[in-house]
Amino acid sequence: MEPMLILSCLVFALAGGLIAAAASLIPGLHIYNVIAITMSILFAVEHLFAGLDPMLMTSFLIGLVVGFSLLFTIASQYFQPCDDSYRYIMLPHEKYLFEGRAHEAVVLGSVGALVAVLAIGIIFPFFGHYAAFFRDLLRPHLYWIIGAVIVFLLMTEWPKDPGTGPTPAKRMLDGWGSILMGYFCFGIAGLLGMFIFHRTVIPVDSTFQSLMPVFVGLFAIPSQLLTLLATVPIPSQNVCRTIELTGEDVIRGGASGLVAGLFSGFTPAVTPGPALLLSGHATVTGGDRQFIIGGGAGRVMYYVGTLLFFFMPGVFLRRGGAAINISLFFTPETWAQFLTIAGLLVLVGSISFVGSLGYSRLARLIVAKVPYKWLSAGGMVVMIALVGYVTGWQGLAIMGVATLIGIIPNLWHTRRINLLAVLLVPMFLNMWGVGADVARWLGFL
Repeated sequence: MEPMLILSCLVFALAGGLIAAAASLIPGLHIYNVIAITMSILFAVEHLFAGLDPMLMTSFLIGLVVGFSLLFTIASQYFQPCDDSYRYIMLPHEKYLFEGRAHEAVVLGSVGALVAVLAIGIIFPFFGHYAAFFRDLLRPHLYWIIGAVIVFLLMTEWPKDPGTGPTPAKRMLDGWGSILMGYFCFGIAGLLGMFIFHRTVIPVDSTFQSLMPVFVGLFAIPSQLLTLLATVPIPSQNVCRTIELTGEDVIRGGASGLVAGLFSGFTPAVTPGPALLLSGHATVTGGDRQFIIGGGAGRVMYYVGTLLFFFMPGVFLRRGGAAINISLFFTPETWAQFLTIAGLLVLVGSISFVGSLGYSRLARLIVAKVPYKWLSAGGMVVMIALVGYVTGWQGLAIMGVATLIGIIPNLWHTRRINLLAVLLVPMFLNMWGVGADVARWLGFL
């Protein structure tokens, strides 16, 4: 590749990182939502980019993905407190927020992200042959691996009620209530997934974003609605000069995240959530610090590492929305392109890691000056507008249905991870070879 093209790619990647930094301040916004609006604008004015090398827009999207994967959780860290009136489980980063230690949680997550960035930049260039081997080795077995993940998710539901009912029958009903509602959420989300996969109503020119309204409805909108209903105050946040961190925390947490990211990268429909749940057991991680570090490493390995597999000669693994969207206008061909993308990834990732500390201070100032409910309301308006712009009224209708499903786990104190059945169920059935038969039986074909 010519030096001028590489320099131009660097400029486009940094521009993508800057836009990711701005978009990451919007609570609930996901990187794939930003990519969706970017692709819609790109296709609307494609004549303006006809003369550009496809590597430039690819570099821009790489910058978006890398910057967003390191920064987007900071907004949820500061702007979305956990109200135990609607939530049974308080995650470690939410606990840190109520202890005035949100900045410390951001630092821990950024350490995990940096571990993943370094692993991707150093190991992946020598991983090509093995990546293709593992892809071919796993391909015939993916359907039952996804099935095993489904069984694991259902098996790990547990009673959320403290067992204080006056009679044994009432205690049993209370104990099984959240479990059965978790299974119900899994089933109805799987049903929605079968409909979307086999009979989508999204306009033809937007079908490449048919999952956008589903995920916004299942996860983003319910989170913002619960934040609007929350009554808990956010305490003053302390910016620590040092944090308590051991080498064991970095190794165990980082290993958990790397394993989760690689597993979800090779296994379709498995996102970092269930993958981290599995890898946490496999690597015996424990404690809040290891949990947060593992989450940071897992997110970056999934969003960024998986994307890099797409550019790896001999692998070309399309996993995730970023790779799918890039494949619409660019097909990688050479090792020079792969090494350029890998270099941009490490550079933007390192800059984002350093910037995350200042970014955390900015979020701290914002939450101290602006009520978090206003921020959530603004984020919800932005997401609804994006869904309407990209997918039309049909997408808004699907988003509404998905929102009704997505609110159930919070009302019945069950886990939101069951909602991922929207991907797991149709992918499992299709890879097993019975997806069309089941869809026909359901009346979707």
